[in-house]
Amino acid sequence: KFLFPSMKSHLIATSLIFGSFAAPAFADESKNLYLSVGGGLAFPSDVEGNANLGGVEYDASFPVDQTGFYSLAIGAQSKYFRLEFNYQGANVSTSTINTTNSVTGASAVSTITPDFELDIKSYMLYGYIDANNEAKFTPYIGFGAGISEISGEDQTATVAGANYSLIGTEETAFTFGGKIGANFKISDSTAIYTEATYINIGDISVGTAIPVNYDATNIYAASAGLKFNF
Repeated sequence: KFLFPSMKSHLIATSLIFGSFAAPAFADESKNLYLSVGGGLAFPSDVEGNANLGGVEYDASFPVDQTGFYSLAIGAQSKYFRLEFNYQGANVSTSTINTTNSVTGASAVSTITPDFELDIKSYMLYGYIDANNEAKFTPYIGFGAGISEISGEDQTATVAGANYSLIGTEETAFTFGGKIGANFKISDSTAIYTEATYINIGDISVGTAIPVNYDATNIYAASAGLKFNF
C-alpha cells in the first residue's frame, strides 16, 4: 500500500513569511498591493519511480497528458521589484503505466484501475524583477520556492499478473521554479499578463510495507491573466 502523509503546517509558515516581509518593505508605495488571477496549459513530464514488488525491483513510468491549470496570487511591489505569494492547481492523469525490471530491463505487462490521477496544488513565494521602463508593456523575470501538495485516489496496479493496492492520501514535496513574462497596463490599476513558467516538484518516498520512490517531476506551462493593483 502506498501512503502519502500530509504536511499542511508548512502552508501556514509560508503565508506568515510573506506577510512579515511584504508589509514593511513596500509600505511607502501607493497602490503597492496587487491581486492576480489566471490560467493556462501545463506540460508535465512523465511521473516516474521505482518499487520492489514481490521481491522484484521495477521501474515505472506514467506518461501523463498536458492539462489545464489555474492560479491565484497576492503580492506587493515597489517600482521594479515584487514579492508574491502564489497558489496554483492542476490535475494530471493517464490510463497507462509502463513497468520494466530494473535489473534485466524486461518489460512487464501492467495495468492500473482506475486511471492514474494526481491532484497537485503548489504554494509558492516568488520574487520578481520588472524591467526598468515607463512603458505600458513591462517584461519581468521571477524565481520562487515553496511546497506542492500531491493527492491521489485509491487504485489497483496489476504488474506481471499480481495485484498491488495503491492507497491515495497526500504527500508534500519541496518545489522551486522560475517565470518569464510581461505585463501590459490597460488602466492605472489593471494589467494583462502573460508568462511562461517552469516548476520542479521534488522527489518523494512513500509507503512503509512497500516503499515507493517517485522521481522529481518537471512542469512547463504557458498562461495569461489579469492583475489588479489596489
